[in-house]
Amino acid sequence: MLGVSPKTDVLIITVSKVESLAVMDAFQKATGRDPYLIIIDGRTYHDLGEVNGARIFLALSEMGASGLGASQQVIQKGISALSPSAVIAVGIAFGVDNQKQAIGDILVSQQIWLYDLQRIGREIIPRGDKPHASAKLIDRFKNADFHWSGAKVHFGLILTGDKLVDNIDYRDQLRKFEPEAIGGEMEGAGLYVACQDAQVDWILVKAICDWADGNKAQDKDIRQQLAAITPLSLYYTHLN
Repeated sequence: MLGVSPKTDVLIITVSKVESLAVMDAFQKATGRDPYLIIIDGRTYHDLGEVNGARIFLALSEMGASGLGASQQVIQKGISALSPSAVIAVGIAFGVDNQKQAIGDILVSQQIWLYDLQRIGREIIPRGDKPHASAKLIDRFKNADFHWSGAKVHFGLILTGDKLVDNIDYRDQLRKFEPEAIGGEMEGAGLYVACQDAQVDWILVKAICDWADGNKAQDKDIRQQLAAITPLSLYYTHLN
């Protein structure tokens, strides 16, 4: 339906169909009602209802940060349309250490590193920003973790760039620049830029679906479904 800007507390951003359906299903179970569509300024949003007094909306992004319909543009338009207090990007990510991490483990950003900005010469010199996520949201998720008995939660620095990483040598090169990185994904730069400009709280909450080691296609559907579902129970009951 067409609508005027409703009261919004949290805007959730997803990319893939499996991520989006997992979010909708989780909130349907939490609220007891199906999400419904609202169109504002030509863009479609999904009203997911209220949890703990927080009104939640979902917006779908294209893959990556900077393209048409990618996370930066979608979030900028979403902030303009809905005026949320916080934006949370959820979905799937790659892990970096299969000895200490597992498929389905949750990654929560304390910091992100925008690794695409580099000086390429005789050696590679990284020049990307390393912004911190919202201190308020980090605090909420760390406290939620005390009461969480599901998949393991890792807090730390998440690699983010427009490249779909599925090469172990390239992944390990990124880890040499940032040895403390806990994983990587593709939408964080757009999330940071859009929210920083609008002074809106932001955070990434994603789960591991592969190791970016050249085997991304192995059991892809099963892994993505698991990774899409596991972050949901951690955050949807701790949003207010």
